[in-house]
Amino acid sequence: MHLVILGLSHTTAPVEARERLYVSEGVLGDLLKELTERGAKEAMVLSTCNRTEVYASSGDIDALKAAVVGALTGRFNVDRKWLEEYTYTMCDEEAYKHLFLVASGLDSMVVGEPQILGQVKDAYQSACTFGASGPFFRKVFHRAFQVAKRVRTETRIGYDPVSISGMAVELARKIFGDLGHRQILVIGAGEMCEIALKHFKKGGLQEIFVTNRTLAKAQRLAEEIIGSAYPFEEISELLLKADMVLSSTGADEPIIDKAMVAHAMKLRKNRPLFFIDIAIPRDIEPSVNDIENVYLYDIDDLKGLAQAHLLNRMQESQKAHAIVGEEVERFGLWLKQIEMNPLITQIRENLEAMRHRELKKTLQKLKGADPETERQLDALTRSIINKIIHPHLVMIKKNGSPAILGLIRSLLLTGAENEKEMDSGDEGE
Repeated sequence: MHLVILGLSHTTAPVEARERLYVSEGVLGDLLKELTERGAKEAMVLSTCNRTEVYASSGDIDALKAAVVGALTGRFNVDRKWLEEYTYTMCDEEAYKHLFLVASGLDSMVVGEPQILGQVKDAYQSACTFGASGPFFRKVFHRAFQVAKRVRTETRIGYDPVSISGMAVELARKIFGDLGHRQILVIGAGEMCEIALKHFKKGGLQEIFVTNRTLAKAQRLAEEIIGSAYPFEEISELLLKADMVLSSTGADEPIIDKAMVAHAMKLRKNRPLFFIDIAIPRDIEPSVNDIENVYLYDIDDLKGLAQAHLLNRMQESQKAHAIVGEEVERFGLWLKQIEMNPLITQIRENLEAMRHRELKKTLQKLKGADPETERQLDALTRSIINKIIHPHLVMIKKNGSPAILGLIRSLLLTGAENEKEMDSGDEGE
């Protein structure tokens, strides 16, 4: 079974491109179904603010790649040339390594951030829920979770973790300095907003406005961090009060446009307003940045801050990469062994069946052979088979590439067919 990953991330594509390939919850089930209908035996989609990756498996690697490309180009109305410009494709060992790096937070914009592991687990669970995951993915992803745990345990890569939300708070401090007398409007009540609000609260921020399409969720979050919840319909009024707006919702289209902000700025008498948009797709129209005294930062603007943290974690990152490399090699050998065991069993069974048939024919010709002679012939033929098969099994275990294993399966099939023909010929004599 082959594993293929096709995706894009913050390392290969700007936020505009990542938006185009973002997979919302409403699309996920249909996309997974299409992938399996196109030939993927198992499939999973990981889509976050920093990446969208399709994981798929089958026995035919070329057909699998074509299935993923076909599903994405059709579903998201992008052409192959666009995909080639922004995406990467990885297979088998390279794919396992990438998955282990992603789950461990080593491929994140902020190296070591812990949220990605939960996102990978959620994506895997969704694939299971939609019936797109099976025994192969269970092996692959559970090993990825184990690797991530080992990286966290044996290195300090996650020490004092800083998430994208934390980066947003750090950016706010760079803009305003002391946050104690500032007002912030947070749009959304998901994990990203919750983490950001906790950071803002630690930073001394006193006035926090929270809004969400579901008011009850905004109220819950506001109560938890001691803020004030407002109906989603009051965003325009809240823009008049806030010094900064942090937005992270799951909306498919921008919820704040240029006209709304321009109107608010007139009523604010051009008092500066800062937006930090960490949603994918983006919540705020990029054109609001053209308005005087309005400053918009999106998730890609946080890369500079992330790089500073990357330098601080480089030493631990090297240790973590070494662990991942070791685990990839170990996992590859384990998978190879799993794939070889049935083949080795089949080889032994085929040869034993052949030995048994030939021994039976010989004993029929040796009419009246005593039990001791039969025992000696049985032991002799068993010994010959074992001596012949042993070096071949050693070779398979050491050099059992997919090509070699495929060739051996073909030889076994051909050998079985020839054996049937020979047996038919014997019966006709």
